Amino acid sequence: MEKKRFLALVLLFALAVAPPPKASGHQAKFDVVRLAEGVYAAVRRDQPGYAVESNSLFIIGDEGVIVVDSQSNLAATRETLAALRRLTDKPVRYVVNTHWHDDHVVGNQVYAEAFPGVAFVAHAATRAYLPVKGAAARKSWHEGGLSQFVEQLRSILKGGVNSKGEPLDEEQRASLASDIALGEGYLTVPSDFRPVLPTVTLEDKLTLYQGEREVDVLYLGRGHTSGDVVVYLPREGILAAGDLVVWPVPFVGSDQSHVGDWGATLERLVALKASTIVPGHGPLMHDDSYPRLVGRLMNSVKQQTERAVARGETLEQARKDVNLEEFRRLFAGDSKVRNALFSVYVVGPAVESAFNDASPKR
Repeated sequence: MEKKRFLALVLLFALAVAPPPKASGHQAKFDVVRLAEGVYAAVRRDQPGYAVESNSLFIIGDEGVIVVDSQSNLAATRETLAALRRLTDKPVRYVVNTHWHDDHVVGNQVYAEAFPGVAFVAHAATRAYLPVKGAAARKSWHEGGLSQFVEQLRSILKGGVNSKGEPLDEEQRASLASDIALGEGYLTVPSDFRPVLPTVTLEDKLTLYQGEREVDVLYLGRGHTSGDVVVYLPREGILAAGDLVVWPVPFVGSDQSHVGDWGATLERLVALKASTIVPGHGPLMHDDSYPRLVGRLMNSVKQQTERAVARGETLEQARKDVNLEEFRRLFAGDSKVRNALFSVYVVGPAVESAFNDASPKR
């Protein structure tokens, strides 16, 4: 597969509309971490790579449960629900989807089947996207390259060398193995699958209550998508950030993300002063240093790209002029895996996203 098409498939792999791994049946793929009384995070153990699966948050009240984000396929969400069932037999009353990508919404079906009457909460933009653009993207992804991409990853792992002809190191092997397992899970979702849509939408803020506990669903602005929401527990200082915060590098979509707004959105996120942040993907965070770094990156891309647009440059010219090497070192260091992720999910799509946001609308 030529390099350009391979990179295009890589970019689609996490951002188009993906679903991930088959449940092993004997080894959990996540840790359930107690964050406060009745509040738990299901934190994925997957290696950094092109493929991802979503973390979830469980908020257990006196009469029911609020779940933040489902997973990318039914088996993965059933495994997550089984973990919740080991904590409580109370019904799930609400599922909040932080945005529209498949690795956060496909598993809605599991909760709908298990809990008749459960409400699904998301931003209005997510509700609008899923049945039209989302369905088209899923069909294109599954029919246009998903299985070939997984086979390409298997071939690389079996061959033992990377795209530069260099021997794979242990980090690369672990990352590829994780991607393949997640990709096999993605393949279990039919191309014509239709996720359960949000039944409750918001534009700015929706507050749910569990007795005296306040659960705020907040729209802080555009970033990873135009429909990102976060879930904030002000009393406990716990924040589920969705894919506004993804570790070890942010995931940017050239046509779905809004780098021009992302930095300001993260400033509002940081202003909440959460003591614990549950990212969409990656480990728990107990300070705001990483979201601040992501915000600095987005603001740098925005400012550099806006200057390029003001000079009348084309997108390709802007790509050459925007320099992100400082941030590459901060996010990726010497890691070959993280450098590859930074190239695929940040450098190319971030400049294009910022260029689109900065260009005069036709």
